[in-house]
Formats: sequence, structure tokens, C-alpha cells
Amino acid sequence: MATDIECLKWNTTSFKPSNVLDYTEYTLALKPLHWLNLKTKGNTTKLSYLGLTQRLASLDNLNNLYVYDWSKADLKTIKSKYEHNSKLTSLASNSSGNQVVTCSDNGKIQLWNFKFSSLKMLTEFRGHYQCARNVEYSIDNKYLISCSNDKTFKIWDCQSNKFVASNMFHRNWVNIAKFFKEDKLVVSCSKDSFIQVFDCCSGKCVIKFNLSPDFAESLSVKEEFSIAVGTQLGSIQIFDLRALKVLQKYNEHNSQVNCIQYQYRTPCLVSVSKDKKLNVYDTNEGRFLYSIDHFNEIKSMNISSDDKLLATTSFHFDNEITLWKAETLKI
Repeated sequence: MATDIECLKWNTTSFKPSNVLDYTEYTLALKPLHWLNLKTKGNTTKLSYLGLTQRLASLDNLNNLYVYDWSKADLKTIKSKYEHNSKLTSLASNSSGNQVVTCSDNGKIQLWNFKFSSLKMLTEFRGHYQCARNVEYSIDNKYLISCSNDKTFKIWDCQSNKFVASNMFHRNWVNIAKFFKEDKLVVSCSKDSFIQVFDCCSGKCVIKFNLSPDFAESLSVKEEFSIAVGTQLGSIQIFDLRALKVLQKYNEHNSQVNCIQYQYRTPCLVSVSKDKKLNVYDTNEGRFLYSIDHFNEIKSMNISSDDKLLATTSFHFDNEITLWKAETLKI
């Protein structure tokens, strides 16, 4: 039985015009060059740049959290550990870079504070009864959204540290859920093959796309109107909320897309896959740009907020984070 989301006090500022994009610079549209490798003890599973700062957070399979800081001459590494029997599964940073949120396979959500070169757990949210797969901040950092194998996503208030709302619209586990349209909507993808868009005030599903027999493994949004998904069969599909259909589809990968992300300052999209390739697309012109070959299957990827740094990490035995750097091209 479906449970409606309660009416919430969301950000009520006006939407950005759909035609406003920043075309002032392209960065990763130029082929990034290998910059450096960060050696790790465990196998890194997730990456997240810390807001606008020169820091990168990583999570490994041994429950270690690392923050790499290269804002000064020498690279500094800060380490913390989640001292529980459960395993951390994902992490994300807020926009200011002073908080990190993680989730674990026992369904708990953990909030960490990064301050004065230390990483310390502030609080823990309990609500999911199965593995929590992914967690994200809202644009204004007031809320968290987490998704789980229990077929739900849940919303949490970061200021009161309380559960706010939930849904049970999907029929299989939810892979990713993200806030959209200045936190007024939530878009989610699931192994039930559906991409669903929910209105945060009414709690109703307002748009639904069916990918059957495929399903989305990863998802990224542009605040104007675009939802991009990377699928289990290897395709990249871009949905337009105005036309209510797929406007672009790319089949450059030949295996599962593990992670997909829009750049912040350009209309470019980056995807990584089990086929060991990192691909870049220009979604403004609707064309595939190029691939970068990786040594192993790429598990996770993240882009810095200025689009100039790219971090990737692989499955298996390489135990390192690869950093890529792009020069800026003025247009």
C-alpha cells in the first residue's frame, strides 16, 4: 500500500528559466589528462568532492573514510573509521564542504562533520530496514534523501535530525533518489524499471518513465528540465520533463553504466562503466565526444564543482584513486 509524502515546507524561491545555461567555459569537454594517483589501503567504493573546497572524500570497503586536501603545497590526508559491524555503502558532501553523509548496509544514515582537519560523526538516522544504497543532500543542505533495498526513499531534516517523509511507490529496490527543481521534486530510479518523479508537497507521483526490460543503475539531473540515466544494459538516456519523452540516447558503452554525472558549468555529461571506459557527451548538441580507457572496471566517479578535476576509482585490485585534470577552454 502506498504511503503519501506529507506536505513539507520546501524552498519556495522561483525556478530558474529553462533556457539559462552557462556557456562561458568548457573544461572536461577537453580530454582530461592524468594528474596523479592516490594510493589506498582498502578498495575505494565511493568518491565525493567536498563542495567548493580543494578536498576529496572517499570511502573504502574497510569502512574507512578519507579526506584528501591539496589546497596547500603538501597533500594532506585525514582518516576516520566507522566502528560498527555493518558496512558503509555510499557517501556525499554538502555544498559548503563541511559535512559528509554516509549510509550503511543495515539501513542507517550517518552525518559527519569535517572541521579543523578532522572528520567526526555527529548523528545517526535509523529508518530503513534493509541496505541503504545511496544518499544525497538537497540544494540548500536542509534535507537528506536516502534510498534503500526496502523499495523506499526517505527524507530527513538535517537541522532537527528527524525523519520527515517517505514513499513506497516502487516495486523493487531504489538505486538512486535525488532532489530536483530547487527541492520541489524528487526523481528516483529502481530495479522495477521505472523512473519516477514525485511532488514533495502533494506526495504524488507526477511523471513516470518505463525502461523495461532495462533499468537505471545511476541517475543525474539538470535543474532546468533534464534527467539522465545510465542503465544496466549500458545505454545513456536523457529524458526531458517538458516533452515527457527520451530526447537523446547513447549506446557507446557495451556494459553496465555504474555512475553518471552532469558537469556543473557546461552542458556535458560524464559516464563510467564496467567496460573500463569513461565517456563524455555534449548534451547541448546531442553528440558523443570521446572515451578515456581505464585500467579496470570503473566503480565510481565524481566531478569537482568547477569542472576542472575528475576522480575515478576501480573495482578489484588496484587500490588507488585516479585524479584527472582538465585545462579550461574559453569560448
